[in-house]
Amino acid sequence: MPNQINSTNTPKTYDAGDMADVHLLAKQHLSWVSALVSTVIRNNKTDKTFHNKELLEVAQYLSESFANDHDLQCEGYQAEWDANKKAVIL
Repeated sequence: MPNQINSTNTPKTYDAGDMADVHLLAKQHLSWVSALVSTVIRNNKTDKTFHNKELLEVAQYLSESFANDHDLQCEGYQAEWDANKKAVIL
């Protein structure tokens, strides 16, 4: 039976496909908010402003939700990176 080193600090590898997925998700999040804001602008130009407040509230909610999701993901990757740096130093 060969010896195996099991470490919880084994660096993960990410490829260009993974990075493309991350940026595609961010783009989709921004597209949702952009569509809402564009609708509000179009409504203002045509004097159909009766739903603008609700649309802006949805845009605000989505922006905050997406930002929170990205913050959580960032914290996870930061913790992983910090753990990997500690493993290298040790």
